[in-house]
Amino acid sequence: MIERALILTAIAASVAVVVAVARAWSAHRLSGLMVLGHERLWSALGEAPDGRPSLVVFSTPSCAACRTAQYPAVQTVAARFGSALRVVNVDLAERPAIGDAFKVLTAPTTVVLAGDGRVGSFNNGFAPAEQLSAQVSALGVSPASPR
Repeated sequence: MIERALILTAIAASVAVVVAVARAWSAHRLSGLMVLGHERLWSALGEAPDGRPSLVVFSTPSCAACRTAQYPAVQTVAARFGSALRVVNVDLAERPAIGDAFKVLTAPTTVVLAGDGRVGSFNNGFAPAEQLSAQVSALGVSPASPR
């Protein structure tokens, strides 16, 4: 019985260490985006900041979660903020260099860029509309008025 408890404790400790290392690595990777400068990211996109926040959506043609969950969430956020938010869709199969510049590891991935072009938020995997809206709002943007 004690052996089983020790084994379970060792497994739990190992999982905790792996999670902590993965989170630290991810934070370090994302801090690199902040340090390297947003000009390089915009150059990779082939666009320029225009004063509005931008939601960059990374996907692939074979990504089921992109089609069934992420795109509807992005459409909801785009409708909520209207012309105050620019949405940039990036197909990683067609433009892998952009994914490399943003250090994208998976599809879907979403990145919220501030109006001046700097990285505001980075979401690996599916991000619900509420989360994306909160990230855009954190940049000081208000939802569009209903008509």
